[in-house]
Amino acid sequence: MADGDSVLQSVRNRLGTFQRRIDRSSENRIKRWILFDGDRERVAVALLGTVFCVMLVMGGIWPIEYQELLGETTMVQTVFNTLLSGTILLVSIVVSIAAVGISQELTSLGNQSERVDTIIEFQGELESNDIVDVSPARPGQFTAVVLRSVKQRADDLQQLEETTERDGATGREYHDELERLRTDIHANTEEVLTTFSRVPSGSTDELLTGLNYDSSWQLYQSRRILTKYGDELTDAERSVIEDIMDTLHKLMVSREYFKTLYYKLELSDLSTTLLTVSLPIIVFITYVLLAIDSGIFPNVSFFGYTPLTVFISLAYTIALAPYTVLTSYVLRAAAVTKRTPEEGPFVLDGDRETVYDVEHGH
Repeated sequence: MADGDSVLQSVRNRLGTFQRRIDRSSENRIKRWILFDGDRERVAVALLGTVFCVMLVMGGIWPIEYQELLGETTMVQTVFNTLLSGTILLVSIVVSIAAVGISQELTSLGNQSERVDTIIEFQGELESNDIVDVSPARPGQFTAVVLRSVKQRADDLQQLEETTERDGATGREYHDELERLRTDIHANTEEVLTTFSRVPSGSTDELLTGLNYDSSWQLYQSRRILTKYGDELTDAERSVIEDIMDTLHKLMVSREYFKTLYYKLELSDLSTTLLTVSLPIIVFITYVLLAIDSGIFPNVSFFGYTPLTVFISLAYTIALAPYTVLTSYVLRAAAVTKRTPEEGPFVLDGDRETVYDVEHGH
């Protein structure tokens, strides 16, 4: 059992889909396009193209067996009947989920007013803390402003540390702890800003610009520095660390809110696209069932492929369109959820080392 788990973990690591923090600015372009950057409809079309190519390759590798298999009219009709029933069921389920999401938006005027007031107050906190004169209206710009503020405060803290005299052992430990925090803030900020530079202004992808920022570990490290060296910190240093913690808190809250907005928009887009695709597909599958039963395909072969082989392969691919649409949307939504699982200061990334890991040898 242990060997099986090791093999499974090795496969997961090679695929990379189960790793939480991946720098989107440098990871595999195809993977990045499928999971994040690619338009969902284009990703669905790419999946359909892959299925069609696989079907043709199978027909080329085992031409006789494949043609005999497709010649079984009853079995082929059963497959398409199943796809037809599945498409109708899939549309019903997705539309029902969308209806539940819409129903949550039907609230009283007081609740709507409270929701808007909360957002305005949250933006005002950035202005009152001198992070920015006027809080940006676009999500990506908002995230960029908050991250630059964290980065600037980390640099200010380092400058204060360089001008404060401390004894040898404590001074070195504090310097190392602070340098780890500052380096991590700089690296994470540059990663997010690089991602933001590729995102079209005004697109829903702006909601995901802060996806990979590891604020949980930085908040933990800041709290640890403040607790461990609290008595030895100057008032200015303590104030800057508290500002870093407060700004990271705002980043966490805004990221969760943006993620909620993203899910609402994705669900709306998924419902619209699925409904648009499904009706023609239902009509098309009905036509395929009638065409297969009519026996209108000539018994000729071209490079090992018959008209029936190509038609069934193409028809099967097209019939899968609703499922590839659903797959393309769920892949991105699952990737977003997988890479932002933390709540507050809790660190789930196994690559992140905390003081308890060192003390207990984990």
